[in-house]
Order: sequence, then C-alpha cells, then structure tokens
Amino acid sequence: METKDFIKLFKKRKITVISITLIFVIVGLTITLIQPLKYSAKSRLLILQSSSSTDAYTVARSNEYVGSLISEVIYSGSFLDSLENSSAVFDRNYFNGNYKDNVKKWSETVFARSSGSTGVIDVEVYHTNPEEAKNIANGVNQLIISGQSPYKFDPNQTKINIIDEPVVSTFPVKPNILINLSLSLLFGFLSACSYIYLFPKEKVSEKLAKELFGAQNQPAKNQIHNTPAFQPVQAIQDVPVFEPIQDTPVFEAITSNPIYAETAVPENLPVFSQILEEEPQIIEPEFNEPHHFQGNIGNVLGE
Repeated sequence: METKDFIKLFKKRKITVISITLIFVIVGLTITLIQPLKYSAKSRLLILQSSSSTDAYTVARSNEYVGSLISEVIYSGSFLDSLENSSAVFDRNYFNGNYKDNVKKWSETVFARSSGSTGVIDVEVYHTNPEEAKNIANGVNQLIISGQSPYKFDPNQTKINIIDEPVVSTFPVKPNILINLSLSLLFGFLSACSYIYLFPKEKVSEKLAKELFGAQNQPAKNQIHNTPAFQPVQAIQDVPVFEPIQDTPVFEAITSNPIYAETAVPENLPVFSQILEEEPQIIEPEFNEPHHFQGNIGNVLGE
C-alpha cells in the first residue's frame, strides 16, 4: 500500500484510529492509578582501588567489575536478609511475606546501576513513605561500605565511600504518570495504524449493519411515494370504494366526478329563483252582476 493510499484510508477510518488509541490510553491510565505512589531516595557510592602496584587501565577494569557485581548482588534475597539482620533502622514489617514474595518486593524497592569504569554506583530506593525510603537507602549504603553484605572484599585493596547522601524526592516518582500516558498514546496510535493497515476494509458486521439500516430506510421512502394520498385523482377513480346504487342520480354523479359532485334535481320541479321572480296571483270574485236567490227555504232545507 502506497503512502497516499494509506493517508486516504487513515482519513476514512479516523474514527477507528481514535477509538483504539483512546482504549489504550484509558487502560494505561487505569493501570497507572491503581498502583501505589512511591517516593525515591537517591544516593551515590564511589569505589576506590589501590593503584600502588597496578596501572590505570587495570584499576578501571577492576572498578567496572566491582561496581557491576555490587549492582547485581543488591537485588538478591541474601542481601535483603543481611539488611534485616543489620542495625539499620527501618520498618521490617514491610517485608513480611514468604521468601519469594519478599524477593519480588525487594527487587521493586531497590535499584542499582554501575557507571562502568568510573567506579560510581547509583542506588535508588522506592517506598510509599519518604522517610522509610531514606532509612532503607542509608541501611543499604552502610551495609555495602561495611563489607557485611554477601559481597566480601579486601579493605586493603578496595574501599567504598559515600559521595552523595540519600536525597528524597519531593513528589512521588512511581508510577510515572506522564511517561505511562505518553507510552499508552504512542502504542495505541501505532496499534490503530497497524489495524487499519492489516484490515483496510470494514468488518463484515459493519457492512451488514449498514445494509440492514439501508434496507429498513429504503422501503420507508418508497412507501411514502406510493401512499394513496399522493396519487392523482384519476388513479383514485379507478379504485371503487363502494358499490353505488345505479338508480340513484346522486351516486352516479359522485362516481362520475368525485370531487365536484352535484345532486341531481327532477326536471318537473320549479327552480327556486323562478318562484321568487313570479308574483303571486290572487283570484278575486267578480261582483259585476247582482246575485239573485231563487226558491224558498224549502230548497235550503232539502224539502
């Protein structure tokens, strides 16, 4: 895949990249916050070799050897036992488990590094209590200087001095929140890029979801356009709603023109407007000639 194609793919699936990166950051932040906060106490030791009968190169190689050996011996369980049996003042209940757990906890508590041929050894002690970190660091330094540690050396040939007393940090140094978040962000981004590179196409489930939602939406659109409310009047005329009575002029008028239907009126009925225009005629009796009664009362009574 070329660079420009990957850039297009990255822009297309940037939501996936952001989601994976955020997952790594959240996991890293969670792991960081559940760990106890520890302070550090740093000190430095200097190895001195007798150079009366040897050259500088031999002294440098000897310093490098002794420094590397002490740096490794400090992590051992024997060194922890020697520290607990010494006169150093610190809380010994901090290491109250079995031998395996104590060695593991001790390896997380102390850190030693040799500077090579210079003969300088950096010692760091980590503890949740800054005072305890300083006490343990002093005990470690005194144990190394006295020669009572598992590493035995000839005081006439080798001497170890303290050049920096233990200095306690002001704020917790373990875990390092900034470094952990930076690493989580970096690994999350690289993992997201690797994911979209290895799987450039979307998953089958995502495609099925899109097809499913598309299939649900498409009939809805067609249904709206095929609704009888949107059909023309002529199309509605072809669909008889009821069977009209053929002998009734009203239903015939409705079926022939469903929108402007008029009720039929018999032709022999007078139009209301004509009735209003004609004046009523009053028949009055004529009295031009006088009326004469003939007969008698017997005609009236029927005799």
